[in-house]
Amino acid sequence: MASAEALRTRFDALARAYPPGQHGRWAARERADALDGWFREAFEPSPDGVALVALGGYGRRRQLPGSDIDVLLVHDGLDPGALAELGERLWYPLWDQGWIVTPLVRSPSECLDAARARLDSCTAMLDARVVAGAADVATAAMDGVVAQTATDPSAFARAIADDRARRAEQAGSCAADLSPDLKDGLGGLRDVAVLGWLARILGESLDTAGVARRADLASVDEAEEFLVRARSAVQLETGKRADRLTADLQPEVAASMGFDDQPGLAAIDGLMRQVFASARQVDAVVRDALARTIAGPSDASWPPLDSPAAVLRALTAAGGTIPPALVDAVAAAPIANDVVWDGPTRDAFLAMVRSGDAGVAALDVLDRVAALEPFVPGWRAVRSRPQRDPYHRFTVDGHLLRTMAGVDALLDDPTSDPVAAELAAELADPEAVALGALLHDIGKVGRGEHVPVGADVARDQVRTMGLDDHAAELVAFMVAEHLVLPDTATRRDLTDENLILDVAATVGTLERLASLYVLAVADAVATGPAAWTPWRQALVRELVTKVRHVLERGTMGAELAASLTERIGAVRALLTAEPEREVDAFVLRMPRGYFLSVEPERAASHLKTIAPYLTSDAVRTASAPGSRPDTYELLVVTNDRPGLLSAVAGALAVGGISILSAQVFTTSDHVAVDLFDVEGVFEAEITEARWRAFRTTLRRVIEGAISIDGKVEEMRRHYPPPSVPTPVTVRVDEDASDFSTVLEIGAPDRMGLLYDITDVLSRAGIDVHLAKVATFDGRVVDAFYVRDELGRKLGDPEQLAALNAALQERLA
Repeated sequence: MASAEALRTRFDALARAYPPGQHGRWAARERADALDGWFREAFEPSPDGVALVALGGYGRRRQLPGSDIDVLLVHDGLDPGALAELGERLWYPLWDQGWIVTPLVRSPSECLDAARARLDSCTAMLDARVVAGAADVATAAMDGVVAQTATDPSAFARAIADDRARRAEQAGSCAADLSPDLKDGLGGLRDVAVLGWLARILGESLDTAGVARRADLASVDEAEEFLVRARSAVQLETGKRADRLTADLQPEVAASMGFDDQPGLAAIDGLMRQVFASARQVDAVVRDALARTIAGPSDASWPPLDSPAAVLRALTAAGGTIPPALVDAVAAAPIANDVVWDGPTRDAFLAMVRSGDAGVAALDVLDRVAALEPFVPGWRAVRSRPQRDPYHRFTVDGHLLRTMAGVDALLDDPTSDPVAAELAAELADPEAVALGALLHDIGKVGRGEHVPVGADVARDQVRTMGLDDHAAELVAFMVAEHLVLPDTATRRDLTDENLILDVAATVGTLERLASLYVLAVADAVATGPAAWTPWRQALVRELVTKVRHVLERGTMGAELAASLTERIGAVRALLTAEPEREVDAFVLRMPRGYFLSVEPERAASHLKTIAPYLTSDAVRTASAPGSRPDTYELLVVTNDRPGLLSAVAGALAVGGISILSAQVFTTSDHVAVDLFDVEGVFEAEITEARWRAFRTTLRRVIEGAISIDGKVEEMRRHYPPPSVPTPVTVRVDEDASDFSTVLEIGAPDRMGLLYDITDVLSRAGIDVHLAKVATFDGRVVDAFYVRDELGRKLGDPEQLAALNAALQERLA
């Protein structure tokens, strides 16, 4: 008898004969044949009435390098002692060599009982074949199990379907998991075995039995060869029984299977893409075969589908449970490579993408029968493409389908999300929103940043479909900007008003905001648990709420966004002679309100004053003729600090300079940029000497070298009081801004009025973030956007009451 050591040597030689990735079914058969030969020699001399039967993968001649050896001794009443002696000859030498041998000993009747009691015992016998010994005893056992199972093929198919559901929970999907279980995952090699079991109990080939299409069986045959090679490579690389193609193994397996890096597709992604494509085909064919077996024999067929629109309507009407006969009809339908997007076809396609899970099932069928790409030309590039990041659980195409279904669910029931419920009324074109979700990651094709690539694909798609302008623009916008909400919410400071205005300028309308929000929610949920944590959810909702308020108030909308873009562009055009980096920094530093309020020519002239670095106590000014005769524009630039506006107003008053209007801005790096329209009080001309005196006074006030109060009072004695008594009014608006409390203060004009107001605010610990000051016929109406010392809105009624009292007392 040949030794077990010789068998091990033969297996090792086979493993070395070719690279690990080239061990396909032929190598599996060679291992099975080698085992057969060893068992036959070891079986002799054998007692009468006993047979050795190969089970499982060994029974199917799919003996992989690290797989168990499943065997059965079938006997017709052999003495236990003789069975034990035979077992010692058969199992122990293999165990000693490290093989995992799983032996069973049963009589034919016990085989029937076990198959009746346990599904795995039944399927093991459906894979069985005689290796040695009494063939009649083994055949009786095998035929008995087949006959018993064949009495109710529908019940067997239902049991397999239930087992597949259990496997889905435990092993996942071989067609989607980035570390797939090549054996037990749905679409893996155990599913290939399911087709063999069905053929065994039906007693004929599955295409003849009407259970599977011949073309589908051929595709499964190709898929099996690839999956066997991949699983063999995993076991040869690890040197043990292993079924998962984990991320750390993928580079070696890809290399051994002949995958190279290609433009836009790394070798490991090429490997995984073929794993996923193979597994999803196996999964789909097995699902159909089980469904047909459960339904039982039928001559029912689907009426011919004579147009693309008819195909789409039939698939959508199936409601997610698509009969195999309909799959056959779709496969036979006349769908040209270039679909003609007439009205019925366009309407049917939009209805399909708007039908949630039913739409996912319909698109999956189109994909399986190679009929989806005519409708979505960019689909081939994302089909079965893996995603390499910590969040994504699914392939690109799988993620797109799940996101589309998630958006449909939110559109159907927005009450499941409070922000979506508030924005639901803005979603006037749900079909376009669903289409945007389906295409949002269509640019993930390995050609750099996926967003601009996807936006181009989406534009081509909507142009080809002939969507109306509104729908086409919405879809293209969703694809181009689908990351703006989650990326901004999780990476930027949501207390930065500039940021909110920028997002609002990008979004432009409430409809677009609502569309991006439902897409962001569905996209995150379809990505995986780590992508939609309570923390991320809260941040996105906060951002959306703030942007919504900006858009509703008209602080930023489509027209203002266009104006902002135009004005910034004009500033850049005026500064072409300046270093580009310096201009970029200037644009980024300045608040958006500055560009909307200040004419481009003036803004461009401010660069030289604002751009250079400021030391801690530096005060920089620039003056220019004002918009009216005898007035001046004054620009004051210094590091922002509490009470700064009060200091500037006081220094101007002391210098005999009256403030006609004021705009206060703060750069992103906390530099105050205050812009005033002023005029001389006693002398109309403000000479350079007076500007210099103003700067000196302001520096000394900032340094704390002088107190400005007494000097303002002294100047006020030389300035006539208001000619018409005017009441002091203080109005508080907490709703005008998400970031600041707005104080609107009305008072009679007088020398140093702005100083008085800002001094009261400063003493109360209130920071002025933005000020708009205007004088109308002896009355001043000033608006101040203010925050407390911690950068929050005021809100406290007692604080506001005390502030009102202080202002009334100071200004009366």
